[in-house]
Amino acid sequence: MSAARDLARRGTVWPAVTLALACGSAVHVPTPRPEDARRRVGRIADEYAAGYKSMFPGTEDVGQTLPGADALPDNSLAALAAWQRREDNWLSQLRGVDREAFWGTPEWTVLGYLRTTLETSIATRTCRTELWPAHQYGWQASLLEMLDLQPVGTKEARAQASRRWSQLPRFLETELANLREGLRLGYSAPRTNVMLAVSQLEGLLAPDSTESRFWGPAKRDTDPSFQRQWRDLVEAKIVPATRRYLAYLRDEYLPKARTSLGISANPNGVACYRAEIAAYAGSDMTPTTLFQIGQEEVAAREANVMTLTRNVFGPDIHDLKTAKLTMDTDPRNRMAGRSEVLAFVSDALVRAREAAPRWFGSVPVAPLTLVPYSDLEALSHPDARYQPAAKDGTRPARYRIDVTNPDSLKRAGLEDTAFHEGIPGHHMQMQIARARPHGHPYGDTTGLGAFIEGWARYAEGLADEMGLYSSDLDRLGVVAHLPTGLVVDPGIHAMGWTRERAIAYAMDKQIGFSPEAAAAYVDRIAVSPGQMVSYGAGELAIRRLRARAEAELGQRFDIRAFHELVLSQGAITLPMLSELVVRWIEEQKHASSQATAH
Repeated sequence: MSAARDLARRGTVWPAVTLALACGSAVHVPTPRPEDARRRVGRIADEYAAGYKSMFPGTEDVGQTLPGADALPDNSLAALAAWQRREDNWLSQLRGVDREAFWGTPEWTVLGYLRTTLETSIATRTCRTELWPAHQYGWQASLLEMLDLQPVGTKEARAQASRRWSQLPRFLETELANLREGLRLGYSAPRTNVMLAVSQLEGLLAPDSTESRFWGPAKRDTDPSFQRQWRDLVEAKIVPATRRYLAYLRDEYLPKARTSLGISANPNGVACYRAEIAAYAGSDMTPTTLFQIGQEEVAAREANVMTLTRNVFGPDIHDLKTAKLTMDTDPRNRMAGRSEVLAFVSDALVRAREAAPRWFGSVPVAPLTLVPYSDLEALSHPDARYQPAAKDGTRPARYRIDVTNPDSLKRAGLEDTAFHEGIPGHHMQMQIARARPHGHPYGDTTGLGAFIEGWARYAEGLADEMGLYSSDLDRLGVVAHLPTGLVVDPGIHAMGWTRERAIAYAMDKQIGFSPEAAAAYVDRIAVSPGQMVSYGAGELAIRRLRARAEAELGQRFDIRAFHELVLSQGAITLPMLSELVVRWIEEQKHASSQATAH
């Protein structure tokens, strides 16, 4: 997830320094001009953005033929070590820059973002995630998403596609070496997650190469010569390499994978989890504190769930268990089929775009298209996902949704997920970030989860204020979406919860969850420690800041101005957001007092 900036003209004042020479004398070095600090921040941001895209090709704005579209990431441990040395060097240079002197300029955002990104990346090295990517979000998910977006259709694009995917066998050999090294050092993925990866890989190996997901680029290109070349590549190189990887995972790795779900079972797991919480949630809170806050938030919101459930289904709903059973069986919560689901969601997206100008000072120009997953894609993707538009306009933003099993979809939950992924959620936030006039491409590579996911969770509730939900049944989807990640995430990774206990808790509290959804939720948390915390932590931070602004500004509070402010700097850390809002409140109060005085 992403952002970007052009640097403005305000710097910091550097203290005078002296250099001790070999002869013992000292030479006074004049204080550098403020512009030097500004240029330093800009140079490091440039280097970071270019370096990240080189190290991790595929994070670029795919949708056009670009430098790097012919390369896969170098997943060797040597390449990673070299990248980490660059991170260390960049952070060392940034520590000498005073961010406060940049307040009110784009450098303030750039410097805060880069420092946090580098600090958290360095802190999470203890997790050694490069040594245990044998799970459902491994290469068979991430690289094949890149394959789905691979540009084709021209001679150069076809050549780039062939060069890139000819490298997959080498990538997989390196991946196997990393997994073997991980086992040697005691790192592994949980066994259940390895089994999910095995199932995905088995699904990739269709008997006919043209039915495989590997066939995607050739399916999107009608050139017969390219199709023959691609078939040869898939059948002679890609499929055999995938079979070797699958055989290792199933026959050698799986029996040795850890049976404990939590990251604490890996070496340095406790330190890893603390670092991941800081990285995802922008917080130094302990897992125990998060667990307690989560339990309190879940309990506080349960009363709202019960009230709305009784409004929808009648007074006989006595507890969450009864509410869940009723939601699962009531015909009003069912959809007739795939076409009805897509029409229902599409209508929600249209309503949201039409209502947005009343709540936001600016709205995204880029359109948002609804694109369902194919059957094979659905095996390795979440039920719903947002994909930003290509900057060159060759691909619109896409809301991906799983309708492969419409019988399992409940109506309550479809609209709030659409608002989370679309407007006023991810599409609103990310497209506004991309359209910022002072843009720097460093943010097109990574993002800060607590802000991004916290905003999207805030947007689900905001959609209710905007009057976007079709009925109380649809409102129930967002009200019943309790912040259980604040409980289950530390429960698994710090409290020793088993998979069974975590699933049972999710089923008990999330009345919209099917058993399959609860299992997928827990399996995601198992290999993404800290990530689910970001949703609740970010939502709570935004809501508390809004409540403070409303309380202190009273009649002067402007919801459009508040939203414009929150989204104005792209994805920033929660402490940065707090500073931004608190200063804005004081500025509004000062402006009001000045107006009154005159």
